[in-house]
Amino acid sequence: MSNRDITKEAIAIFVDDFIDRELQYPEFEAVMDGFVPMPDFAGTTVNAVYLLINQDLKITGCVFFKVGFNTKGMIADKWNVPLQQLVNNAAKGPDLGANPIALACYSQCPIAMQQQSLWDPTMEPGRNSFVLLKKAVASNRLGLVFPEPESPSNSELNSGQIEFNERLEREYATAMRTRLAHTLKEQRLRINTLKSKMSLKIDALKREHQIRLADYQVQMRSLQEVNAQLQADIEAHKKELELKDSKVQGVREYYEHKLSAAQLNGGAQIEALESGFTQELDAQVAQVKEELQQQLDMKDMELFYRQQQEESLREELNTLRDEHESLLEHGSSKILVPLSKAGISFVVFQPGLGQITLPPDQVAEYMSAPAEFAADKCGVTVETYKLWLDHNHSPYCNAKNADGEECGAGVKRVANPTDFHNGETNRCDIHKSIGGNLNIGRG
Repeated sequence: MSNRDITKEAIAIFVDDFIDRELQYPEFEAVMDGFVPMPDFAGTTVNAVYLLINQDLKITGCVFFKVGFNTKGMIADKWNVPLQQLVNNAAKGPDLGANPIALACYSQCPIAMQQQSLWDPTMEPGRNSFVLLKKAVASNRLGLVFPEPESPSNSELNSGQIEFNERLEREYATAMRTRLAHTLKEQRLRINTLKSKMSLKIDALKREHQIRLADYQVQMRSLQEVNAQLQADIEAHKKELELKDSKVQGVREYYEHKLSAAQLNGGAQIEALESGFTQELDAQVAQVKEELQQQLDMKDMELFYRQQQEESLREELNTLRDEHESLLEHGSSKILVPLSKAGISFVVFQPGLGQITLPPDQVAEYMSAPAEFAADKCGVTVETYKLWLDHNHSPYCNAKNADGEECGAGVKRVANPTDFHNGETNRCDIHKSIGGNLNIGRG
């Protein structure tokens, strides 16, 4: 390797789209090894760039990566981004003065599982990440030092001059094509960056729509249940009131009959009977009110005890859940972490996500609730994810007719959980228009 081939490694940290700090790579290694903290970034995740710089202070490679810091200003333990491997396998990027650079970013990631650890450079005028990096490297605030180039002999100078002239003639012939190709690559990168940002915005909108739709469905079902319970209570009170009315009517008829029979015995007796009828009727009414009040008090007491039992069961459930999570966490630290350090990966397949690699600290979360884990990664609710699983396994119309039988007509399978809408994508064309008047099928 000649002196011309020597490159230096450096790290640039961005804050609000501008370079906040520059580090030589050995300084960054000291931070990674836990010898030097960075308290200014404690508890945050920042955007950084790994740089390869030649002796002409030109950039030859970039990796736009994210790095998280704990509350002590040290790099998080689970952070592991192979910067050298990424830059060695990166595709070409824009020309920053030393031919097209090797570029790895979110929209151009050579290792798929590392995509979430990368970010896209800003291409806006005044905040263009490449322009800022080029100026920072050219100023050499890092104080990079390269070996002095070897002095060539006269024969080497003549040979080098001839080679230079020949190369100059070849490069001059292709200069315009090269410049045009570089411009096209920069534009493609800009387009890919914009596509990635728009894709993230669309995914966020889809998730928000799914969450709102699920909330509305839950509220509607809750209101329907409350309405059904109120209707049942009203019917029960109506029957009870009719029974009490029939009793009161019987008592009224009895005393009216006695009053009619006693009218022949004189006005004094009639007044006595009327007074007795009124008193006894008031006593009956008071007794009925007291019975109803006692029943109401008993219901309140039962409700109180039930709430106490539910609270006790909920506390016991939380305790058991904490113990279960503690067991899973300790098991992960004792078994899974040594396996991961030995080079063993934990790969699972989950519908809607495909094949994914789990870090050791997420294995327990996945084993305890695979459906909830997959739903969270897909950006949908657990209920929506389970309904999508049913639809993905057997795509057919599950609308029910008046006889309670499912339609069963085939529908188009929706491959992405975020594009699944219950009551729409699992309905045939006939039942989509009348879905509001039908009962929901399975799920």
